[in-house]
Amino acid sequence: MKWPSSAPERRILRTVGTAAAPQPIGTRTDMHSYKRWVIFTASLFLAISAALVNGAHLYYMSAVLLMLPVVSYLLGMTAMRGLEFSREVPATGWAGETATFHVVVRSRSPIPRLFLRAWDDLPEWLVPIDPEPPLFNAAPNAVSRAPYQVHLAKRGAYRLESMVVTALDPLGIFAFSRRFRAESEVLVFPVPQPISDIPLTGAERYGLRDTPVAAVRGSGVDPDGVREYVPGDPLRRMHWKSTARTGRLNVIEFDESRSVNVVLALDQHAGSCCGQGAETTFEHLVRAAASLAQAAIRQGASVRLATSLTEDASSFLGRGTDQLYAILGGLARVEPEDRERMSATLIERVGPVAAGTSLIVLTSGLDLDLPGALARYAGEGSQVAVVYADPHAFPGARSLPSRDAQRTFMQGLIAVKAIPFTLSRTESGELQPEPVYDVSSWH
Repeated sequence: MKWPSSAPERRILRTVGTAAAPQPIGTRTDMHSYKRWVIFTASLFLAISAALVNGAHLYYMSAVLLMLPVVSYLLGMTAMRGLEFSREVPATGWAGETATFHVVVRSRSPIPRLFLRAWDDLPEWLVPIDPEPPLFNAAPNAVSRAPYQVHLAKRGAYRLESMVVTALDPLGIFAFSRRFRAESEVLVFPVPQPISDIPLTGAERYGLRDTPVAAVRGSGVDPDGVREYVPGDPLRRMHWKSTARTGRLNVIEFDESRSVNVVLALDQHAGSCCGQGAETTFEHLVRAAASLAQAAIRQGASVRLATSLTEDASSFLGRGTDQLYAILGGLARVEPEDRERMSATLIERVGPVAAGTSLIVLTSGLDLDLPGALARYAGEGSQVAVVYADPHAFPGARSLPSRDAQRTFMQGLIAVKAIPFTLSRTESGELQPEPVYDVSSWH
């Protein structure tokens, strides 16, 4: 099975821009202004010299020198005629990595166009590595590409709408800019991390222990293939031929005798998000959901995401790598934009679940009505776990709940047989959920 890597294969999106009306502008740098003053001063010097020595040829030289900027300006106005600009971007990426974008120019002109520069309108969390925009040339009757590096600072679904292309006149004293529409989307996945201590199955009551992998993966009677050995697999299932051939321990996998389902419900209430920038409770919960989805799918479970994206592929149960990417895509798109608290939307978004399902709720809000909504699922045989991101651990958080209110919330969860975990922000950025055993001594 193929798992996400730091550089997954990606399909390339190409978007062709439509030019707006040209907007000739003056100098963007002091150098442009300096060049114009030099030409004007030289022309004035020649005119004064011609008057002093009565030299007619100096008048001609002064006039020609004054005409140079005019001719250069007229040529600069046609610098982007016959050119089409677009942008090529990777369809997906991973938060924290660097991606390569391309400015693409298709020329229908027999004349090369030199010294073009593109300013891309990037969202806040797509940060160009080089603050200077790429400088490139357009070959005649050809397609040229100018690469530039972009840091994907935060997960999200980013729409890129336009770019501004600037061309210089032959003397480099005037700049002409056009805005081109080039719509495309970059989907930045959250990066899953190893995470432990969260129960991922609920067909049997294991308390706070996770179900052994061997009990989840292939425990039926019909052979279903060979896979690599995982600690906990029975030795009687060892496939010695493939072990001898590959040099790695392999076991025979059987069809599952029961289905293991995991539902991840993410709180999107706008008032529950605390913190600043990429260090918010919501971003940590998104990373935790990605990590839990990867861990569950690696154990052979069927997983789905319960969010406002009700028609997204991530909202349907599925297994395997494709489902993991669907869930990561859903997590890239969600934002804390709900007006209602989670208790008001949970039952509608989660819907009915089979007995034995693991329902994992990820929240940072102090929703005292949430335990009542969870009681329905716990009573129907689901194992319910609640991952609570503590707002006190995030800098810049406002309107922090009191510790007494948090203890009351935890007591309500335990009363309906939900298993509460707290998720705090660590300096290393690791996800370390801690089970709450004793509410009275918590914090």
